Amino acid sequence: MKISVLTPSYNTGKYVERAIQSVINQRYESFEHIIVDGGSKDDSLAIFKKYDHLIWISEPDKGQSDAMNKAFNISTGDIIVYLNADDEFAPNAFTEIITAFKNKPDTDMVVGNLVYIHPQGSNIRVPSHKYSDIVQYWLNLFPNNPVSYFYKRKLQEKVGEFPLDDHYAMDIWFLLKAYRKFKIVKINKILGTFYSDGKNKTAVSDVGFHLHEVVKKHLKNENQPLLLFFYFKLFMGRIKTSK
Repeated sequence: MKISVLTPSYNTGKYVERAIQSVINQRYESFEHIIVDGGSKDDSLAIFKKYDHLIWISEPDKGQSDAMNKAFNISTGDIIVYLNADDEFAPNAFTEIITAFKNKPDTDMVVGNLVYIHPQGSNIRVPSHKYSDIVQYWLNLFPNNPVSYFYKRKLQEKVGEFPLDDHYAMDIWFLLKAYRKFKIVKINKILGTFYSDGKNKTAVSDVGFHLHEVVKKHLKNENQPLLLFFYFKLFMGRIKTSK
């Protein structure tokens, strides 16, 4: 199985080499690493040029979702994974993933654990494989970072392109659709590390608002009035508890 690693990038020179090296260190032969850069002004391009195996382009784009769509359209792998430029894979992550897909050939997506490193410390995030769990996004049971899930190419082909008007919650937009209609398998293995320095996009945006809007719209579009009712009941209960 060929793995396509897709990385959106913009002015990520201070950490993108760590991400590149984490792919190389997998010691897995059948892979491609595609970087779609938005026209960086720092030393990112000089770093890309150091690695002959990279497939990369650098041009203005319409944001992260656009870069992710471009990367997928270039890719040729059987298995897809997105690796943000400031994150990294754990050792042997590819081997664990390929083993999981081979053990259960009808699997569409494999989800693992990840290390979350933030200014206050670090912890292990253990996502769920259940659709009803990830709808309740505030429980942090959805995969918080794409480094922790790999999926078959057909899944993204059927779900469609990431929306260009949302660069904050496109991950859960995709995951809700995937969990709703495809077979998800959970493995108890750490697949990578998600870094948050308190200054990246996840940290400085109102992620909760974006997640809420995406989940609400998804449930309406999926014509699930009962689940939508319970979602709002749980959501309002969460609001009251937090006050």
